[in-house]
Amino acid sequence: MNQAKLSDRQTNCRTLLGKQPARTFLLDASPPLPDHQQVVTDLCNSLENVLSVACNIAGPSRMPLFSMLVLTSYPEMLLPLSYVKNNFVRLQHACADLREAINDIRCHVLPGGGDCVVQGLQEACAQFRRQTNNTTQQGGLCNQLEVIVVSCRKADVIQRQIEAAVSTLALDSLKRIQIVSLTNLGSDSMNDDQSEDSTSQGSATSNNSGMSSIVDVIHLDIDPLCLQNFFSSWLIDSSTDSEHLHIVLPPAFTGNTDLVIKCDLHEKMLNPAQLPFHGQFTLHPDSVMMKTFPTTSKALGLSLPIFRIQVNGLMNASAICDSVVFGMPMIAQPTACWKIDWDDLERNQQTFQSLVHVLLEKEMVMMGQLENALPNISTKRSHEQNEDKPQGCFVFLPAKNGTLLVKSVAAKELLLPFQPPAAVDNWSDDTIQTLQSSLEKLEVIDVFNPLLWPSRLYECLKSKQKKAETRQSKKRQDDTTPQSASTSGSVPNLQRNRTSVFNPHVSSARNSSTAVMQSNTDRFPNTFRGKPLLPFPTDL
Repeated sequence: MNQAKLSDRQTNCRTLLGKQPARTFLLDASPPLPDHQQVVTDLCNSLENVLSVACNIAGPSRMPLFSMLVLTSYPEMLLPLSYVKNNFVRLQHACADLREAINDIRCHVLPGGGDCVVQGLQEACAQFRRQTNNTTQQGGLCNQLEVIVVSCRKADVIQRQIEAAVSTLALDSLKRIQIVSLTNLGSDSMNDDQSEDSTSQGSATSNNSGMSSIVDVIHLDIDPLCLQNFFSSWLIDSSTDSEHLHIVLPPAFTGNTDLVIKCDLHEKMLNPAQLPFHGQFTLHPDSVMMKTFPTTSKALGLSLPIFRIQVNGLMNASAICDSVVFGMPMIAQPTACWKIDWDDLERNQQTFQSLVHVLLEKEMVMMGQLENALPNISTKRSHEQNEDKPQGCFVFLPAKNGTLLVKSVAAKELLLPFQPPAAVDNWSDDTIQTLQSSLEKLEVIDVFNPLLWPSRLYECLKSKQKKAETRQSKKRQDDTTPQSASTSGSVPNLQRNRTSVFNPHVSSARNSSTAVMQSNTDRFPNTFRGKPLLPFPTDL
């Protein structure tokens, strides 16, 4: 019975973020890459951007370990395999070293990466093997290595070189070798000659099924957005160890079990609540600051900035995708602040209502960005006065009741890449009939009314409080039992006598003698008469 329950519990659970691999970044500095300075700048900036997010995002590490090598005439180690969390200074220095190494190649005409890709792979595997042997990973979640080779050469040339050296690589620890070929860099005939020279060698190893299963070839444009999306994909949980969601539908036919559809969930954007400056991406009068000041005593007298959103454009309401809208929606209406002059209040109200009317008439919504608040001179931490903060994006939707609905929308840096699956007509008539029978058992709702969809929040909160009080009372009992036992010899009837002092009509069974009552009355002459003392004075 216990084994069955354990099995059910395991099937209904999954590991957090799956098993994230360690990553080694190899940049092949073969010509003509060093000559394209803007491409190198975009590449390094995109890499530095995603590393800054991985270092600061809360929760489990999405990039546990990272290392970096540049392939010139030999594999040059710029960053040994290091932890990413809270290590941005070291990672930033490695990105600066990467820029400097490529500039040296361009200025001094040093030989490029050429044939040292395999040596770089061997060094990456050996380094990961040393790391795993010397350190113990918590939970064993980082037990595989993913190597990313970025080059401007043809991908098939690099792939044949890797397949030829398969015997020298530790395939047991390799999760994937990703060959990223930068396109449109004007590769000359040198790459074509290398391809022809490698044809005979590559044909002998092209049938290696072990390598073909872990080698992944990607052709990437040199557009900055494509580069950023590629590096941002490292932050996504791509594990297929377990499904994420079960959609439960009514049984299609009588007597059958529920119809369950299993799904994977993909993040469309980063959660701002997991990042610093989360208050710059959401609007709320009070609770946005309560994460920093959780207690009422600390929140009293706290001054918060007045939000200022600069409207930058208009758009049709249907032009906003729901997948980029997030956070708690707020309703904006004309202020009723008593400190403002009455004429100004009336003028402000007329302007607001006119704005809503015009937006409704045009069927448009407003887009704006949060302005950086002025520094608070009353803050105790002076470094926060000049701290640079991001500017979140918001949309204003007009309502027929004369108000504006304010919603947060994703900014550029919050977006994560998503590749939708190819649309395939993969269904049968039997599946369609089964689903139609299941959906016919559901009620058709004309209008969504939240009052008809309770979540049992109140019951759960009450139950939570009762459980907490039960634990506290039990703890008090456990704490006082030894004390009462140890002091029973000196003051055997102290609690009973305390109560009987203020309850003179208590039966004689609870009063040892009138002398004891008089003694206790003398001991507490200034105590309020008419309410019995509580068992513990600390509860008063």
